[in-house]
Amino acid sequence: MTPSVRILTLVYETPPAEALPPDHPWQRFDALGRTLRRHLPGATAAVFARPEIALDGSGTVTWTSALAGQPRPLLDLPDEAQAAARRVLADHLNAISHLAEELARREPDDPEPAQLLKRAIVYPGDEAVYVIGGAPVLISWGGTDPGRPPRGAGAPDPATVPAPRRRPAWILPVLGLIALATLGLGLGLGVWLWQLQETEQGLREDLAVALANHCDPVAPLVELASRLDRIDREDARYADIRMAVLTEIGICEEAALFTERLATEPPCDHLPALNAELGFYDLEREPFRALKTDLDRRISACTRVDGLAQRLDAVAGDCLAVVALEREIATLDEPTRELTVLRLGLDRAIAACRLAETLDPRLAEASEDCTALRTLARETASAFVELDAGRLPLSAIRDALQDALARCDLADHLEGELARSQDDCLALAGLDETLSRHNREREPLAAVAERLAVALRQCADLNDLEQRFAEANGDCDRLQALADGLEGYRNNLRFLDIRTRLTPELQVCSEADALEEQIAAIGGDCTKARALAARLVDQGDPRFVKARKSLEAPIADCDRIDRYTRRLAEAGADCTRLVALERDLKRESAMTLQPIRQALGERIGPCRPPPPKPVVVQAPPKATPPEIKIGTKPTTPPPPPQGSGSFAMRGDCTGRLTIDPTSGWDGDRVRHIVTIDPPASERVARVTSTNPGCRNCALRKIGRNTWRGDLFYGCSGRGIVQVSYAAYDASGRMICSGNGSDLCLGRRRR
Repeated sequence: MTPSVRILTLVYETPPAEALPPDHPWQRFDALGRTLRRHLPGATAAVFARPEIALDGSGTVTWTSALAGQPRPLLDLPDEAQAAARRVLADHLNAISHLAEELARREPDDPEPAQLLKRAIVYPGDEAVYVIGGAPVLISWGGTDPGRPPRGAGAPDPATVPAPRRRPAWILPVLGLIALATLGLGLGLGVWLWQLQETEQGLREDLAVALANHCDPVAPLVELASRLDRIDREDARYADIRMAVLTEIGICEEAALFTERLATEPPCDHLPALNAELGFYDLEREPFRALKTDLDRRISACTRVDGLAQRLDAVAGDCLAVVALEREIATLDEPTRELTVLRLGLDRAIAACRLAETLDPRLAEASEDCTALRTLARETASAFVELDAGRLPLSAIRDALQDALARCDLADHLEGELARSQDDCLALAGLDETLSRHNREREPLAAVAERLAVALRQCADLNDLEQRFAEANGDCDRLQALADGLEGYRNNLRFLDIRTRLTPELQVCSEADALEEQIAAIGGDCTKARALAARLVDQGDPRFVKARKSLEAPIADCDRIDRYTRRLAEAGADCTRLVALERDLKRESAMTLQPIRQALGERIGPCRPPPPKPVVVQAPPKATPPEIKIGTKPTTPPPPPQGSGSFAMRGDCTGRLTIDPTSGWDGDRVRHIVTIDPPASERVARVTSTNPGCRNCALRKIGRNTWRGDLFYGCSGRGIVQVSYAAYDASGRMICSGNGSDLCLGRRRR
């Protein structure tokens, strides 16, 4: 937007926005400027200041000008400056007046432009003239100001009309002398006027010749202007010739400036503005007609180049079309700047086609070789940047290369995670899920998928072995079967933990079997029996129960032998005690008491009474059968204790481990529930048992903050079972853990 200089702001009693009719010259300032610039120099159009009428009802009008400089009132200038400004202003107004007459003559069907010019040049007075940089500018032009009644044109002020005076007596002789002087002056004036007519006629003929040249050359116009300045600058007789010369010189200067601008070969995006600017001139006359023809040719060339650029963008991926377009562009030679840019784009498109032709077979050959793919990516990185790999045909190759490199990077990542997660089956399952989102059939992901499948199968086998290990619960036969199953994974480190935990269990089973063999070989050796019993005192493992039960009978025999041996020794020769001992021995059937019976028989002989007389022995009365009550149920063992236990979680969370119920018989169901309070629960990825016997046991998530597992009690005898769980985040770091315990009551008595 052209900057403007504020000249003056006037305030009217009646707001001009309401008082001015739509056809008032102030309301049609833009149309006035277009008409003047079309036919006259821009300096003539600048003689009128722009009225900026306030629309808020304040009655203000701000006068502005596009000229650069400080506006000064005409009446404040020195006399010489005022005279110069008045001459310039008179030239402009005369030129506009002649233009109005010419337009009225040439365009009788459209009188509005001529009428607008005539109304605009109504002189508002010297107080409305301002000077900016030596150029006069009018405000309050166009006739009457709104809100002020007009003064009659040429009507004198009544106060200035002088009163009639009496004519003096000597006036007549003086008038006679004046008449004689006037007659002589008239003769000289006639000669002078004839010379002026000759001069004017010559000026007009020279002007016609200069105008016919259409500014080519402009020297005759300049010479004619110099002659006018030398003859008499103030003579109004030549005002129209002077204005015509100045107007034509201005037009020639405008045309020369426009020609210079076109000679600089402006960019194509500047040409529409130049075309619009050229439209203000009379394109039916030279030199503007030739300028218009040249500008149209340039615009047409720019339009063609722009169309070719759009076609190049559209066919960038079609190398055959690019070659055809190259032949068409080779025939052009303008516009130079845009054509240079177009040819640069064409060169890049051709280079991209050639590079794509080279890279296609190399990419196909190296599609599954990550080393070759990375080498290819390094070699083509700079070319992709230079040739704009975001467009076809390189974009397809770049995308395929990036996809292949992404598979290589993913394979490297999965290889590393697979190596780090050999002992973490949950992490391996996460890797399998990650791999499922990609094409696992293509290399190098296929090799990783195969290794991962082997690891997952081993994890499944490990989970099965862990489950069997937990269910064995000290059962030596099942533990031995488990050990036999582990033989197939002897050198696999993933099974090292369960093998390590199984070894002491099998050792306990071996010790229990050895004790049973020793117990079976005891015979009647009470010393060995008691030594074995002492060893079993420290063995609380259920696997020694069988050995302990096997030892109960030998120990009981030894205790009976000791008891009867002691009674025999204490009885001495006391027949009463010996007889009682004999009676008790008769109720014993153990063969281990035979030595005591023999010793008692040798000692009890003297104590035997003579043979008794035969007597009739009556049968003892029959015992009363037990009473059976109708409707009663047989007695059943009491139910196991019920209830649940809650244990706090420790670490970077608050929560609890709940065991429900906290006790039960072998085979009873028990639930392990872990609850973690937010916000820590949002970080939990898995909750896994940390018990040595259940290393890979995991709870399933049943709520936002809750994990649960349904298990069974497993024991052959009464004992405390330790329970422990830990929560881990997605990276495998433990967040918190909790320990608890429950009571296994043994096998339920039938």
